[in-house]
Amino acid sequence: MQEPDFATRIARGIDRVILWMAAVPLVMMMIHISFDVLSNLIWNYPIPLTNAVVTQYYMIAVAYLPLAATEFRRSHISVDLIVNMMAPRPRLVLDVLAQMFSMVIFLALALQSLQLAMEKLDRNAFLMEQTSRVTIWPSYFIIPLGFGVVVVLLAVRLYCQLLGRDSPEAEDDPLVKENDV
Repeated sequence: MQEPDFATRIARGIDRVILWMAAVPLVMMMIHISFDVLSNLIWNYPIPLTNAVVTQYYMIAVAYLPLAATEFRRSHISVDLIVNMMAPRPRLVLDVLAQMFSMVIFLALALQSLQLAMEKLDRNAFLMEQTSRVTIWPSYFIIPLGFGVVVVLLAVRLYCQLLGRDSPEAEDDPLVKENDV
């Protein structure tokens, strides 16, 4: 197996960082909810603001950050019945066009969600839960981060394909089965 090039190492590094960035809030959410349930059962006193923190921070991170990892593994839903019957060259052209289209869509989503995040920051967005004010504007920046990382990974893959290099999928990743890549 040949040594991965710089672009592949960058893509794999981004993938690992973003997976950790999604895994940490997932574990924190499980612990937080578990303590909230136990606290409610044992002392009849739930942990204040659990609902707000879970829905406004943990769930957003868990939903949007792994988008890049899914794209890195080519695990998004795809219908490739006809594409698999095509010759390699037309299949490559179609793949490049699909990646360019995906980059445009994800970039538009990233820019639109960044604009919304900036508006929430300007307004110092918050919500009221029980009698407490919960600042929520920071969580809005998770969404453009998730979309932006997908754009970066698509750009790296497109760069590799246009130069005739191997596409930087997670080939040695234990989460990916051999037949999936």
